Amino acid sequence: MSIGSRIKEKRAELNLSRADLADKIGVSASAIANYENEVSVPKIELMYKILSALKCDANYLYQDNMDTNNNSSNIEDIILKKYRTLDNHGKELVILVLDKEYERVTDTKL
Repeated sequence: MSIGSRIKEKRAELNLSRADLADKIGVSASAIANYENEVSVPKIELMYKILSALKCDANYLYQDNMDTNNNSSNIEDIILKKYRTLDNHGKELVILVLDKEYERVTDTKL
């Protein structure tokens, strides 16, 4: 679920209209609609006001983003653990392959 969807969900849970939430944080109801529909993203200062008005913390709004980041982090942890078990020759081979693959990918973007 997106951040905008979570804002909308929490607002509805608290029986707040867009206008109600807008009044609480000092923006227009159309700004709230834009946040909920992900047309725009609130600035960090405004996000604090949204969290306060919705009586939730950042973990609630960002949990899907954190889950995605944790998945890639888990993969990186596995790769790092395997890399650390290699001897010097194995590490050199991994670095060589990684450098070549990185070069291939970055060259095609030019």
